[in-house]
Amino acid sequence: MVVPGPERTGMGPAARAGSRWSIVDRVQADLGYTYDDNVTRGRSGDEILADQLLGLNVSAGGTLRINDNTRVVVTGLLSGEKFSSYNGLSNLSGGLEAELQYRQSGAFDAITFAAFARGWVDNYASHLRDGSHFSVGVSARGALTDRIGLSGELVRNERHAQSEVWDLVDYSARLNLDYSLGRSGTVYLTGEYRRGDTVSDGHATLVNVSLAKVFVLDDAFPDKQLFAYRSGARTWLSIVGYNLPLGQRASIDISWRRVQSRPTAHLDFDVQGSLRYVDNQYSVVLLKLF
Repeated sequence: MVVPGPERTGMGPAARAGSRWSIVDRVQADLGYTYDDNVTRGRSGDEILADQLLGLNVSAGGTLRINDNTRVVVTGLLSGEKFSSYNGLSNLSGGLEAELQYRQSGAFDAITFAAFARGWVDNYASHLRDGSHFSVGVSARGALTDRIGLSGELVRNERHAQSEVWDLVDYSARLNLDYSLGRSGTVYLTGEYRRGDTVSDGHATLVNVSLAKVFVLDDAFPDKQLFAYRSGARTWLSIVGYNLPLGQRASIDISWRRVQSRPTAHLDFDVQGSLRYVDNQYSVVLLKLF
């Protein structure tokens, strides 16, 4: 839920001259605050709960240069989130990402193509959510001008958990545009479409039960008697952000992330109100490279 800075558009740091393998060539730590106005992903007013959280992400990676155009980038990931009111959502995750990158040349407008795989292990204060998730996909990124960068990716996501409610599969398409303001920072826009499983909390109503593939009493909200429902959905995600550099190796990132999701199932009875849920997240993150 902590939002990183804008997508990078180049091949990034390379292994040292004369060396094909750089064990650790980058370490980054992100410390952020987020306000989330719908942590339950609820659809109606009495199902919607807000909370705030602190998040910490640490990543370290190395590079294996195969030739002048191709390399493998491996990154270790560790992240944690601590929620203020609903501690059941607090979590600690660790994972690994491997990405095969290809760039035809060192020309300014050359596109970097990549295929990647990512895996995480998740531990939640709400043990129903404990488990793992995996992603595989392809991406492309490049520079349109000396100020405008563009990137996109297609991804398959799969998650396994202690409760089958959080056994999820979805497919996503993502596009990111960033615009450099020079020393004043970078403005970026992200749009993403997902099709597949999603989880929304709510009361034991006919609508929620009819939409759900499976549901369970959610242990993250013990005093609210809310059930977690897994259903198929179409989800749109958008991010508007601004990244302000603080010297050469640090920056402040401010962003607004909005998610809107609507079930794909059709009900054979009339429903009052909307079936969609809307979630807004407002984040301030300090990013530091070491």
